[in-house]
This record gives sequence, structure tokens and C-alpha cells, in this order.
Amino acid sequence: MYQCDIESKKLINRINRISGQVNSLKKKLAKDINCKEEKDPYEIVRQLSAIKGAINGMINSYIEHFAKGHLVEQIRDSKNKDNAIAQMDSLLEIIKSFSK
Repeated sequence: MYQCDIESKKLINRINRISGQVNSLKKKLAKDINCKEEKDPYEIVRQLSAIKGAINGMINSYIEHFAKGHLVEQIRDSKNKDNAIAQMDSLLEIIKSFSK
């Protein structure tokens, strides 16, 4: 059985970790505002890539959470086949727009 509350907490924890990554990068950039510090020139790009990967993972997790926790019930409880198809079409549109 799908447990929406547990999955929601996991999503909140995940977004908190992403927020920490962003704040860490922000501090790093603010510290080097005059570009005088010698450092690995690709470190910022690596951190941005890690944040991007974390966000993509978060999107995938949220889509899965929505589909398992909400969409399944909406389709199952739907008395109208057209309404169920419309719900599924909405999910597919979200997935298509994310994958671009």
C-alpha cells in the first residue's frame, strides 16, 4: 500500500538537501566575488551539475509520488472513462515537458 505521508516527508527532505547545495554554492560564489582566489575552475560547474541532477531526481520522485499517491485513486474512482483518460493525458504532458 502506498503511504503518501512517508513519501511526502522524503520529498521534503530531498528539497532541503537541494537547498543546502544551492546555499553552499551561493556562499562559495559570494566569497570569491573579486575572483582573486585560486581554485579549481570547474568546481562551480560540478556543483551546478550536481544540483541539476538532484533537481531532475526530485522531479522524477515527485511524478512517481503523484502518480502512485493521487492519480491512481483519481482514475480508479472516476466513473467516466474520458475523465480517467484526461487525467492520464495530463500526467503524460508533464512528463513530456520535463523531458525536453
